[in-house]
Formats: sequence, C-alpha cells, structure tokens
Amino acid sequence: MSERGNTLGAGSSIRSNRDFKLLMTSATIFAAIDGLVYTVLQLYLKSLGFTGASIGRFILIQGMSSALMILPFGIISDMMDRRKLVALGVASSSTAVLVVVITQEEPVVMVAAPLFGIGNAIFSPSLSALVSERVGDSELETAYALHAVLVQAAYGSSAMIGWAPEILAGVGYSLQDAYRLSIAWLAPFGLAAVLPAMLVRKSESRSKRDFRISRNPVVMRVTVTQLLIGFGAGLSVPMLSYYLSVKFGVESGPIGSINSIVSFIAIPFYFLVPSISHRLGSLKAIVLPQVASIPLMALLPFAPGFEIASILFISRQILMNMSSPLLTAFLMRHASPGERATASALTSIAWRIPNSASAQIGGYLFDVDLDAPLFATSAIYAVYISVFYALFREMER
Repeated sequence: MSERGNTLGAGSSIRSNRDFKLLMTSATIFAAIDGLVYTVLQLYLKSLGFTGASIGRFILIQGMSSALMILPFGIISDMMDRRKLVALGVASSSTAVLVVVITQEEPVVMVAAPLFGIGNAIFSPSLSALVSERVGDSELETAYALHAVLVQAAYGSSAMIGWAPEILAGVGYSLQDAYRLSIAWLAPFGLAAVLPAMLVRKSESRSKRDFRISRNPVVMRVTVTQLLIGFGAGLSVPMLSYYLSVKFGVESGPIGSINSIVSFIAIPFYFLVPSISHRLGSLKAIVLPQVASIPLMALLPFAPGFEIASILFISRQILMNMSSPLLTAFLMRHASPGERATASALTSIAWRIPNSASAQIGGYLFDVDLDAPLFATSAIYAVYISVFYALFREMER
C-alpha cells in the first residue's frame, strides 16, 4: 500500500479520534434513514395501493439514480472536500423523507426515489474514503467493523418504528396516516446529521486529484464480483419486507421487529470480524459466512409460518452481511489513497446498476410467483461466491 503522508487523524487511536467519532455520528443518523427505506417504506407504499411491480419500480428508480451518480460523486470526492459531500448526501435523503410524507399520489411519491438514490450516491463513497483518511491502515478493519456496528444499531432502532403505525392505527388513524406520522420525524433528524460532518477537520495535506478510473487489478476484480451479487440481490432482497407481509399476512410491527433483531444480534458478530479475519485470513472470513447463508435463503419459501421464517431470515441476514466491513477494508487497503472514493464508487455502481434492474424484474416475479425470486437469488449467490473465491484465492491479506 501507498504511504498516507500527514493526513489528519491517521494513525491515532480510534478511541481518541475526534474526527472518526464525528463521522460515525453522521453515519449513524444516515443509517437510521436508510433503515426506514429498507424496512418501513415499502410497507407504507403497499398501504397506499402500490403493487409489487410499483414498489419494484420505486427501487429501480432509486437504485438507478444512485448508480448513475455514484461514480461522478466518487470522482468529485477524490478532488474536493469530502466533508461537504457527506453532509449533502444526508440532506438529500432527508428531503426524500419529506416528499414521502406530504403526498399519497404515486407520481409524486416516485420523486422521492431519486432523492434517496442520489443521497446514497453522494454519502457512501465520500464517507468510506474519509474514514480511510482519518485512521491508520492497521486499524481499517476495526474502523469499518465499528462503522458496521453503529449502522446495525441505527437500522435496528429505525426498524422498531414499524410498531408505531400499528399502535396509531389501533387508536383510530388510517394505516396510511399512521405510517406517515411514524416516519415524518426522520426528516429533521436527518438534517441534524449535517452538523457533525461539517465539524470534521479539513485535512491540510489534500492534493488536487485528477480525473481517473482505477486500473487497479484488485479493484477491477471486486467490481466484477459486485455485478453478480448486485443482480442476484436485487431479485428479492430489497423487497423481503414486502415478501414476508404478503406470504405470512403480517404488517410493519412484526417485520420491523425481526429487522431490528437482525441488526442488534449482528453487532457482536461485527466485533468478532477483525479477529476472524486475522485468524482465517480475509478471503475465508468473507466467503465462509456467505456460503452458509445461501441454503437459509432457499429454505425461506418452505417455512410453515412466520416464526420459522423469522429464524431463517435473521440467520441469513447476519451471515450474508457480517463480512461486508472486511470487503470494504480489503478494497481500501489495495486502492491508493488518491483513488479510494473513486474505487468505492466504481464497485458500488457495479452493484447498483444490476441490482436496480433486477429489482424491477423481481417485482414483477413477486406478482406472478411469490417464491421464485428467492430461489433465483440463492442460485446467483452460489455463482457469485464461486467467482469471488476463484478471483482472490491466490491473494490473502
């Protein structure tokens, strides 16, 4: 890896790193909004009369907006003040929440989709690169694992909002109004995350970065694998809340609860990730949990009831996602400091474009055969893991 130079905060302990703490504050608030989109929003859209195809279209617009913008913003992030882009990303997603709560008309609700997508496109590569600036190489796994822990805690907390609509509906509100009241507070809460991002100290050693697309072979290989997993995930994962609601006749309370359980149970696994990586090596620590998750996804359609489905769902989500900070650290370590945001954006766009397209396909499939998208995802994940292992088996951190 390249030398870092005199980047502010690099090499200092994460525990005493002021800038890292500020970044994690913004990241946690952003994750709460993102958790809302994943867990509650599609059930709100369902209550408005959106079909599976319509919800798939919302996810398509959201994902394609993110995919189209994430590489340009990744390049911009490698050329300018990343703090401002982190703040702008949070503001865009908060504005999307406002759009969702002020209308019930499908064409207007759809306006929120690109705002959510662009917010994520701005936020994600800038945050990943900014974190890598503020901590030393030896602490990358720990930093991204801690980030994952905080994100999971935020996801878990926002998922519990799912009970609020059911409580409000029980005291006389319509289900649509109950959903709207339950998520409206996230708009001002999200805007508050702009402040800690802007309080991060600007590095005095930032140099002007030229436009360039990475030719780093590790970045290129990761990009190839993200095309596969993005397509497979898009067929079912973005609409798993919708699937559970239709399959088992449950609403946002129970579904929010299992998403919350996933998030909080995942936290100790993320704390274990750095030690697992050092013991087994990065490749095995990434691949083995994902291998174990595939049969759990394939068995979900055969669950006799919501309780068994919940156990499969929770186990699958934890195993599939626990290695994500390792992949981020692996990518950041093998990308030079001047291309890290661009590399993050490139791999993200490789995931998002097929993910967005397949979400629309999955939405139609859910209307035709409710279980088919889960079987398709399981099969493609098996191919993805095989390709990932083949590409990186000669490399260990």
